[in-house]
Formats: sequence, structure tokens, C-alpha cells
Amino acid sequence: MRHRLPGSRRRLARLGGAFAAICALAAGAALIAGWRGASGRPAVIQTVTTGGTPQRNSIIVNGAAPGPVFDGVGAISGGGGNSRLLIDYPPRQRQQILDYLFKPRYGAALQILKVEIGGDANATDGAEPSYQHAPGQPPNCRAGYEFWLARQAQRLNPRIQVYALQWNAPHWAGGARQAAWTIADVRNVIGWLECARHDGITVSEVGGWNEHLPHGPTPAVLGWFVRLRQALDAHGFSRVKIIALDSFPHVHGPDVAKFLAGDAAFRHAVGILGYHDVCKHMALAHRCQVPAAALSSGKPIWVTEVGALTPPGGYAAMARSINNAYIEAGVTGTVEWPMLSSMPADMPAEDLGLIRASQPWSGSYQVGELTWVIAQTTEFTAAGWRYPRGGSGTLARGGSYVSYAAPGRRAWTVVAQTSDARAAQVVTVHVAGGLPATVVHVWSTDLRARGRRGWFVYRRTIRPYRGIFGYRLLPGYVYTFTTAPGPRRPGARPPRPEPMPLRYAAVPDAAGMPRELAPMDGAFQYLGTSRTVFAQTAAGMPDFWQPPGPGQPGRFPYAVLGGSTWRDYTVSAQVRFTRPGQRAGLIARYDRPSFRWPADQFKAYEFAVSTTGAWRLLRNRTSGAPVVLARGRSPALGVSRWHTLSLSAHHATLIARIDGRPVARVRSASYRQGIAGILTGGFYQVLFRQLRVSP
Repeated sequence: MRHRLPGSRRRLARLGGAFAAICALAAGAALIAGWRGASGRPAVIQTVTTGGTPQRNSIIVNGAAPGPVFDGVGAISGGGGNSRLLIDYPPRQRQQILDYLFKPRYGAALQILKVEIGGDANATDGAEPSYQHAPGQPPNCRAGYEFWLARQAQRLNPRIQVYALQWNAPHWAGGARQAAWTIADVRNVIGWLECARHDGITVSEVGGWNEHLPHGPTPAVLGWFVRLRQALDAHGFSRVKIIALDSFPHVHGPDVAKFLAGDAAFRHAVGILGYHDVCKHMALAHRCQVPAAALSSGKPIWVTEVGALTPPGGYAAMARSINNAYIEAGVTGTVEWPMLSSMPADMPAEDLGLIRASQPWSGSYQVGELTWVIAQTTEFTAAGWRYPRGGSGTLARGGSYVSYAAPGRRAWTVVAQTSDARAAQVVTVHVAGGLPATVVHVWSTDLRARGRRGWFVYRRTIRPYRGIFGYRLLPGYVYTFTTAPGPRRPGARPPRPEPMPLRYAAVPDAAGMPRELAPMDGAFQYLGTSRTVFAQTAAGMPDFWQPPGPGQPGRFPYAVLGGSTWRDYTVSAQVRFTRPGQRAGLIARYDRPSFRWPADQFKAYEFAVSTTGAWRLLRNRTSGAPVVLARGRSPALGVSRWHTLSLSAHHATLIARIDGRPVARVRSASYRQGIAGILTGGFYQVLFRQLRVSP
């Protein structure tokens, strides 16, 4: 059925003097919408009829009815080493990846970057170093890669919001009892912010601790936020907003929002209420909830982590979360975890995120569909836009839509998602209240597509008729209707992936760490200006986000490197102890299957030696104590002397050597492949050099 919209339609009625209503249609007739195509010629009217009754979805975007402020959509570099290898990429491909993440109107066009305040301990796929391992040390404001990444993000998009949060903290911040929420930890956060300011980074928001309240907020925790607010104001950070509490709603005891009304100091301290997985873990549920006290608090509400969106269903879950969290829970800021998969092989979350970038040796990377799902919103909006009142809701046959309007009414955007739609349906969009209504651009992403052909596709140009147009939505898509400037189409082509060469020699990188070496616990950094000697630098047991479980072996610093094809090789390094009683060693065929386990639960062979000469060759495992394959004693190694350790894994044969002399030769077929690494027996300084892997 093809029609032109009749010019004799009855005049549009005015609602409250602000906007016109949708055209009245004859009962039982097909839903009709008219527009003109890009050529200026009249285009066809699209219709849909189900059982003789049209499915009517009327969307009104009214610029004269501004609602809450849109705070943005972003992603997390943090939660444990997931961005580690990006800084080691060749400059050309590294810049391409950064453009895809942060460049406005280009790729993900992230509006929020959440970064980890390094705490020397594992936070899922790795550990990030603290800027200060011990009190009295000069702060190292170039420690790790988060400061570097934030600088790159703000260079590409000066308006991006940088939000900082702790997962762990160095030993000195937790005090003798290794407890979070201390006065020393307030100083830790302020010191990190001063480093950021020294680096030219503007931080917009800061939190407390990630998921760190097993029994809900206590008076001490509420007081911590009050003291943090006072310290921020006293140190020139009065514009930095505090987000509380970075945990799950309705899970860990009383919700933090309940304390706002009865505690004036706490209410003043908190700028934003932050919850994880408002739409349930992995956002797979179809209902988004926050506590009633949060909704009535008057504070902005953010989803500060939409976690672990695994393909293929995670793409649709992200589309639902951005829309439905606002519609059902009043959420105005959404942050996805993780931003990147940029880490050695055999990590728990190595296939998540917007971009997979774990091959600095080849420069290869993959831009995933999650990038384009987010781009459907971020490329056509900006933080500071508003949600027009009445412009967001659910669709009759499944799905939802959210409207955004730019300041000054200069542009508007509607994002509709049909991830759970039961059938095709037509929407009519009525633009009113002074918003432009001459040309509308349509973009879409097929959430069920396998490959780039269905991702972020330009569909057509629409010319609304008297501010009204229609469009037929298919199930399983994200659609964007917008008058905002169009995106800049990416032209970057990554190189082809290649296996990591089975030959490695450590050299320093721009993060001050051995290139491609990823700390899992502790911190491994080059000392001063040295380009040959690096050390485990974390001083004392950190305050852990995930402490060792009952009956599990104690946490210890270690770092790994390697590719997914590594099987048979020799890993070697020279070590130098700094105090009696220390221990250090090597790792072969490492694999950590799940991020749900603490960092000390992994599969690998370990060879460790102490200053006394005592050594052990172990088979570590994911449950229970390690299995001792061999043990013995060599002449004492002592301190202040260099010694060469090596561990060879070839087929089922393991050979351990000290200073070139074999001390153990055993057979074990438990692990046939995996990556390599180094370790120390505790959170103390041990020196390393000449770390190598060879066939």
C-alpha cells in the first residue's frame, strides 16, 4: 500500500501551547508516515498492519520541555590490567585505537573515561602500580599507563569526563590492619589527583572503593566521604564530584541513598549516586532498578559499571542498558566494563570490551560491535544535552527509545533499540518546541549481524512533513534518528594478526615497565633511569579488593607475558635479592581461567628459589594448595649478587636451573601450553634483569 500523506488532514492540535499532537488516523487503518527523500522528491509512506490493527508508537521530541541532564556514556580502563598492552603498540596503530575510543564523531566517541587508581594488586586481569608504594617516597606521576591514557583521551576530546576509582590500595593507605576507608587512604586519593593535575589531566569525578562493602555502609564509611570532600576542597579540587558507592543496589546491606536525608554532611559530600549493573549482571535482565531512596534523593544516578558483556548477547544488553536504565531507573550516566581487551593471552576477560588489542608485536586489533552499539548514542549526543520530557519510553511490540536535545535547541537525537522486539513495528516521530525538523539522518546497527556489514550503517535521509516522519523498525536493531552532524567515517585498517614470536627480551616501555609484561599482583617497574634493571616495587601487602579465600595460598606478586600459541619454551631471568629470606622465581604455561577467582588461583608451573638456596618446583592449580613436583637446596644465593634462573617446558618435561646448573628434571603432562612469567615470594623488592623467553 503506497500513499502520500494528504494535505487535507485536520490541523494538528496544540498540547499546552508547546507542541502539536500526532495526526489522527482512521480506526483500523494502517499506520502512515510521510517524508521526502534526500533528492527532495516525495518518498513512499511505510505501513505496517498486524491482524488489521496498526501497532502505533508515537514519539514526541519537544525542545520546549527540557528534562534531566544527560551525563554521558563511557567505559572503564581499570578493574585490572585490561588496557596494559595498548601503550606498547606501534605508534600508528596505537593512535588508530585511541581514535576509535575517544575521537568525537568517529568510533565509540566515549564521553566518560573511568580509570583505576593503581593499588599494586589484582583487580581482575592484572594489577596497576600505585603512584607511591610507601610513605615518604617521591610520587611517581608516570607510574603505569592510566595517566598516559587519560592524557590521550583529553587530547582527542577535551570535554571527556575522567572519573577515578580505587579497586585496591598500597599497603601504607590501608594501615596496619589493611582496612579500607582510612584517613591515610584519603591522602592516597588526593595524592593521585595531584599527580593527574601535574600531568595536565582534569578529573571530573572520583569514587571511594569498587564493590568494597560486604555489609553495607557504616558510619565510618559515610565519614570517609565527608573527609574526602573536605580534602578535595582544601586541595583545590572543589569542582571534582564524589560518586558513591560503586556497588550493587539491594545487595550489600542498607543502600547508601537511605543515609542522604538524615546526614547533611554526607549529602553535601556526595554529588552522584553510582551503582553497578542496575539492569542486573551482564545486563541480560529486562528490568532496571535502583532503590527508591535514590530516585527520591534528587542526586544524579549513574550506572558506574555495566559489567562483562559477553558476545553475542552482550551487544543487545548494552543497547537495552543505555536506554532502559534511564527510562526505568532515572540513570543519566552509563559506564561499560571493560573498555579494552589488551592483555597477554590466557586471561579471564581477554575477549571482552569495545576493542581487542592484544598484539602489539603485529599491530593487529579488532573493533567490536559493542563500539558501534555505543556509537549509536555517543556520536550524536554530548554530555550536557537534555532528555526532553515525554520523549522516552517503551515500544508497543518490544524495545525502547530515548530522546536527547542539544543546548539552544540546535539539534536532537532519538535512539531506539528493538533487541527484544517480537515483530517489526512503525514509529512516528513528532518534532516540536523549536527543534530543527528539516532533515533527519538515520543510522542502524544489526545486533544479530556477524561481521561489519550490519554495524553502524547509514540508512537514509528523511525530510519530515510538518515536523512528522515515520519509520519501520525491525527486531534486533539499534536505530538512531538525528539532526546532529554526521560521523567521520573511520578509514583505518589494522594489520593482520600474527602469533607472538617465541623469542622475547625485556626492554622498558613508555609505562616504565618491561614491554608486554603484565603484573597480575604487585608492581614491576624499571628503577630510575635504568634501562636494564627492573624490580618488584610494591612495599607491603596491599589492601585487596579480592583477598585470598579461606584455605587458599597467600597472595604474592607475579607478572606474565606471551601469546596463545606458546607451548614449549625456556623462560629465564637474572635475579638479585635485597634482604635475607626473600624468594623469587619463574612461571611457565600459565593460565587463569576465571576472573571470579582471586589472582593466586591459576594453572601454571612455578620454579622459586630463596636466598638460602632452598628451591621448589610446583604445579599451581585453581583449587587447593600447589602440588610439589620437586624440591631441594643449592648453595646459598645470599643478597646483593646476581643469579640466573631458568625454567624449561618442552612437551611433558620440565627442567629447572640455577646459574646454568640443572637442579630438577621432572615429567608432568598436566599443562601443555600457556604463557610465561616471573614471581617474588612476597611484597618486597627483588631486582630483575635479562628476562628472556626462547624456544
